Amino acid sequence: MGELAEFYLDTKQLHHVIIIISLTLFNLRFWLKIWRPDKPLNVWLRYIPHINDTLLLFTGMMLMTITRYVPFGNADWLGVKLILVVLYVLVGMFCLKSPPRSAKWWIGYALSIGCLCTIYWLATYKPMF
Repeated sequence: MGELAEFYLDTKQLHHVIIIISLTLFNLRFWLKIWRPDKPLNVWLRYIPHINDTLLLFTGMMLMTITRYVPFGNADWLGVKLILVVLYVLVGMFCLKSPPRSAKWWIGYALSIGCLCTIYWLATYKPMF
């Protein structure tokens, strides 16, 4: 892992904390729209997720540098995971922009959670394709 190996555990733990914050913010925004569909989200709930997701991307890139994993190079699972992260963001946006309690809303939420579960599985088991 090279000279950056000493930062691996701290970076991985920070990445995990940021993931939990990201999941919490997504679910908070989703359920607030269910409970209060006519009330707009607080300003901080519109901007904090973007800052958090930027930190998530940054720590993910740091982990790729430290571990020397290359998407679709020596780590095909990571390439699939990154595609699913982009899909999660797009489906999550679609979900949160759809009318609350509509079929699009629930399907978007289910697909988002499905992406997240698959991302977790890929990150945990790192399968060889």
